[in-house]
Amino acid sequence: MDQEKKNDMNQEKNNEMDGMEEDVIIFEDEDGAEYSFVVEDYLFYNGEEYALLSDADAGDEGDVECVICKVVTEETDGEETETFELVEDDDLAAKLLEIFNTKMREDEAE
Repeated sequence: MDQEKKNDMNQEKNNEMDGMEEDVIIFEDEDGAEYSFVVEDYLFYNGEEYALLSDADAGDEGDVECVICKVVTEETDGEETETFELVEDDDLAAKLLEIFNTKMREDEAE
């Protein structure tokens, strides 16, 4: 997937898999290839919203590729749309991944 390009997305909400609802994001690169990701979690950091995405086609293989995207909400004609921008700053991505991991460990402990 081209990491330099801001990817527009089509969001398919309320897909059911294993009895659970999940958000699936489909990214399309400049060559028209599609990549599907599942939204694992959202969080706010420094006033911005971010999403942790995992490869939807990976299954339960253990080490799954994850990406972190900034969620940008735009309103057009009274309708909100979300776009996902890949976080390319390595320091920010590392910090966000640390926060996501801590949050997931806390959720599992509950």
